[in-house]
Amino acid sequence: MSENPLLALALGLLFVPLLLAALLPPSPVGGPVVPVAATRTTWSTHTVQAGDTLSGIAQRTGIPADYLLASNDVDPSRLRAGQQLLLPAGGVLHTVKPGQSLGDIAQSYGVTESAISLANDLRGEPGMGVRILIPSPSVIPQATAAALGRGARFAWPARGPISSAYGPRLHPIYRVSAFHAGIDIAIPEGTRVCAAAAGRVVTAGWEGGFGFLVVLEHEDGYSTYYGHLSQPLVVVGQFVEMGQTIALSGNTGLSTGPHLHFETRHDGVALDPLLFLP
Repeated sequence: MSENPLLALALGLLFVPLLLAALLPPSPVGGPVVPVAATRTTWSTHTVQAGDTLSGIAQRTGIPADYLLASNDVDPSRLRAGQQLLLPAGGVLHTVKPGQSLGDIAQSYGVTESAISLANDLRGEPGMGVRILIPSPSVIPQATAAALGRGARFAWPARGPISSAYGPRLHPIYRVSAFHAGIDIAIPEGTRVCAAAAGRVVTAGWEGGFGFLVVLEHEDGYSTYYGHLSQPLVVVGQFVEMGQTIALSGNTGLSTGPHLHFETRHDGVALDPLLFLP
């Protein structure tokens, strides 16, 4: 080798990169899925000015008012000066809730899972707390809740006269004194029944005197009951948004006419729903 120094130098240059590559740590495989919405801007912001309205902001920005409402989870009647609003581009911005799957989100907004994945460059389930774009949703449940009327915790599941209030009453079938654990909303059979708050379905089927019943579990120990339904439209384990249609009203179980029986419970104790509704 000493007789041909140029050949020795060439061989050295050839093997140096191979030696360095062997010393480098291996490249990671897999890793957490980070949607594009979490790493690049798909929205701008607007600072609410005195006198601003959601409809006015929508008109000026060209963004549908329902998109603004859902992306910011705001009450249009309670905008305040200095409040920061997200201005989404091409859809609704949704923050993933604990236990909420891509399939749940797709059903809530009436879009396909593949459309959400494509819009956010997702290669798996989005992580809790991640903000993703729902492209061109066909349903906006938060807008439905606002139209029905929403309070600080719950929205009306349907609108109609209250035919029986919460509290002691004469049982309409057995004609004995009984305690009514909810309210009855008189609505025609087949009326859409909406989730009073975001939550997980824990019951969806026939439950004795309730007839067809849907029960949702919510945050902080709350749950809501929807009874005498004609048809549940959700399944156990599904996560739904406030205002999402969960059933059609009916006249099943121990019922004397078409209506929705609605209960709010905290840690299993029934409370007057009117305490929580606007």
